[in-house]
Amino acid sequence: MKKIATSLIVFVLLLGILANGKQYATTEQEQNPEAGAPETTETEEATEDQEEIVTSSVEATAIVIEVGEIKEVQTDYVTSKMQEVKVEILEGEYETKEFTIDYLFSYDVAGKNHNYELEVGDKVSVQITKDASGNITATIRNLIRNTYIIVIVSIFLLSLVMVAGKNGIKAILSLGVIFISILMLIKGIYKGYHAVGMTMAISMIILLIHAIVVNGFNRKAMTVVLGTFGGIMMSGILAIIFSRFGKLSGMREDTITIELNMININFYYKDLIFAGIVIASLGICLSIAMSLVSRLEEVKKKTEDMSWKQLFKEGMKIGGTLLGSMINAFILIYISSSLTIIFMFLAANMGMTEILNKETIAENITSAMTGSMGMIFTVPFTSAIYAVLNRRKTIYKTTSQNKLDGNRSLKI
Repeated sequence: MKKIATSLIVFVLLLGILANGKQYATTEQEQNPEAGAPETTETEEATEDQEEIVTSSVEATAIVIEVGEIKEVQTDYVTSKMQEVKVEILEGEYETKEFTIDYLFSYDVAGKNHNYELEVGDKVSVQITKDASGNITATIRNLIRNTYIIVIVSIFLLSLVMVAGKNGIKAILSLGVIFISILMLIKGIYKGYHAVGMTMAISMIILLIHAIVVNGFNRKAMTVVLGTFGGIMMSGILAIIFSRFGKLSGMREDTITIELNMININFYYKDLIFAGIVIASLGICLSIAMSLVSRLEEVKKKTEDMSWKQLFKEGMKIGGTLLGSMINAFILIYISSSLTIIFMFLAANMGMTEILNKETIAENITSAMTGSMGMIFTVPFTSAIYAVLNRRKTIYKTTSQNKLDGNRSLKI
């Protein structure tokens, strides 16, 4: 409990420091305050007023109460499939109103890729539009999956506790800290805080809390934190260097499409590459550092009188055995995340050379390589820090080993 309480105190203090940080400009006006607000002509004002009169649009949650037949609609070369459904609005000014909507769930040329059909009881997000004449139309935007997400997360947490016991509870606490920290990172960058500085601060928070929960305040925790931080720092620095060398803008194909709907928010996409790579490599670098320190502890117990050079060499040997499987797993994650877009490029008659030159693929390759190099550098950083902090020092056992005359004696 002391470790958990200490962790929470450190977490709150670090969040307070972040909250007082300097904010970056995010809106166009903030980035150029001298420009002031843009002038609006009478014609533009009239057009805006007219648009407001012509249409009003709201989104609301609805439930499917009836499902109809599947219809096919031919448009040019595409045969789309639609399902007629009746929904009842559950909230807002249109609450209890019913709408019959054509739900489009297939729109590809071959007709083999489509969403699942809706069923009675499914909850959906509906956009309701009213024009100047008072005509109301409704369109299904998304299927609401809140319940599904809650169920799958609950099963995961229950499985973790059943298998790992107390260690599973510690893992859940660490995951909770990570989740809150990532949310703060997202909100901070969205509000305008510098992505690079924010990412490094959040990474340090995650490392400190995780180390305290697992190990408490000791040399082992310090070694894990500093070794991991050194690795992800190298990963981030290399990401900046190679992204500039490769002229990566951060504006992927999917990003460009979404940005068309953004209003007055300008992100620094090049810095977001840095943030994504550091966060992606953080967990696996931490795993390498913890495994390396634990195995060095075992070596130290067997041969306590070791110089820092001997400890460092031993750490490099152990680290070499850890890197192979870790790097393979890390790169496979990036490969799997790129499969869909690669197949789509191939279907568009693009050659492999052209595909490799695409921003999305080049960014994933850069992320995989620089993240892997961060893991590689975690080994010498962690080995060197452990060697310096533990050279020729005795590893003390902190649990009683035997009993004499009914009294516990501590074996050192």
